[in-house]
Amino acid sequence: MRGQLTPWIERMGGHRLLVVGDPVLDVYLNGFTDRISREAPVLIVQEESRDVRLGGAANTAANLTSLGASVVLAGLVGPDADAEALDALVTAAGIDGRLIPRPGGATITKTRVMAGGLHTRKQQMLRIDRENRAPPPPAAIRAVRDAAIEALPAVDAVVVSDYGDPSLTDLYVDLARDARAAGRAVVVDSRRSLLRFRGVTAVTPNEPEMEALLGRRLADAREAIEAARQMTAQLDVTATLLTRGREGMAVADRERGERLIPAVGGDAVDVTGAGDTVAAAFTLALVAGAPTFDAASIANLAASITVQRVGTAVCTPAQLIDASEAR
Repeated sequence: MRGQLTPWIERMGGHRLLVVGDPVLDVYLNGFTDRISREAPVLIVQEESRDVRLGGAANTAANLTSLGASVVLAGLVGPDADAEALDALVTAAGIDGRLIPRPGGATITKTRVMAGGLHTRKQQMLRIDRENRAPPPPAAIRAVRDAAIEALPAVDAVVVSDYGDPSLTDLYVDLARDARAAGRAVVVDSRRSLLRFRGVTAVTPNEPEMEALLGRRLADAREAIEAARQMTAQLDVTATLLTRGREGMAVADRERGERLIPAVGGDAVDVTGAGDTVAAAFTLALVAGAPTFDAASIANLAASITVQRVGTAVCTPAQLIDASEAR
């Protein structure tokens, strides 16, 4: 595999990409538990530390940056302290953040309570999500669009990281269309609205998302391949990369056919953000000139690295090359 993938990995640096989507602040409350509350039959967690990380579209941007790309991130945040924390992390990661305040809204956060016994590994006990129910003002949407359009002429490709806010779907679809019209590659990772992104370069759904779109369960590899083939034709895209967790990937290329890519590495420690890693590595490998199946194999390796750590994580080209040499 080294001779096949290493040249593409080595060419992934130096490109410029635009990420448009939903930035998320991932918050981790770390503690231990050794007793049950007298107020209710619940565990009491003694908080020891608090950690914040980039999530959602911001994690996609961080993965691209770690792989050697220069990245512009355009999206909405709230006028709140979480936005300040997110902006600080974006800056520290070397990302050109164009984060637009959302009047009346909030920064999307996912707070995970991580706890265990005094001498055991911490595990996720609870996740608390904060999302926006009301649509943002039109002026905020226009500001995100303006930021993205301003960046578009200087980038090689666009990643749409759509975490499911229906009030922003039209914006993301329009920007994807504008990017394609400008001759840019566009890869879309959309939780609920994938069918609206017709004509982009590639899409990267996971298996539950694909099953929801098709209205049926994918029972085996054959059905996964057929689903990827169907989505490629239905959306008129170059390729569909369907992630299948421990079963690996099913990839359908409009011209090259289909291929199953088995998962690599050991059992995952934490799959948080794995889809962001896949979208980032796959897009950057395509921009570097890799054929679809090689780009998918590189994305598969990248995800195998990041899921070995707790929480959202990134990998480097050196780690990718080491992983490819070990296969």
